[in-house]
Amino acid sequence: MENGVMNKGPVEMSVVCSDLSLLESINSLLKHNGVITVEDEYGALHYIVDGRNNRRSVAGKVTAINPNDTAERKKEEEYFDFCIKTVLREYGFDMSLIGTVLIYNSFMLSFRRNMPLPNTMKGLYCETGRDLGLSYEQSERDVRYAITKSSLKNMRSRAAMRCIQSRVERRMGLRDPLE
Repeated sequence: MENGVMNKGPVEMSVVCSDLSLLESINSLLKHNGVITVEDEYGALHYIVDGRNNRRSVAGKVTAINPNDTAERKKEEEYFDFCIKTVLREYGFDMSLIGTVLIYNSFMLSFRRNMPLPNTMKGLYCETGRDLGLSYEQSERDVRYAITKSSLKNMRSRAAMRCIQSRVERRMGLRDPLE
């Protein structure tokens, strides 16, 4: 910015990863929401604003960002936490099983990052298992075991996750109950 005027020209965002589905998720979130919030390891929030298609709306998106609105975000996270735990209990998940903890953590992680669940179960197992010091194989085994002990016992892992996600979204009012 020079003399209160932003320099014209493209501003680029770089994401380095080996997962094409992650890049597609980021791009679709930017297209859908127009803004992505990313929290770094110190808890500081960073905002990515999409101005590719409608540059006129960027100023409104930027001024709508309120980094001091952490109380509202905390309330949202607490309600999301309540909804996930309620849905897991409705499906008969044993909350003391490591697999159930991995399922819960995957939903909370996706909420905190404002990103959808990983497209593959491998991505989910690697992401959430790492936090508990579990290998991919251990995470996969624990999640499958938790699912077999629930009322979703005949479902594959990904189908069970989608079922849980759908119920959580309905509970939160993000989906039409008639869908």
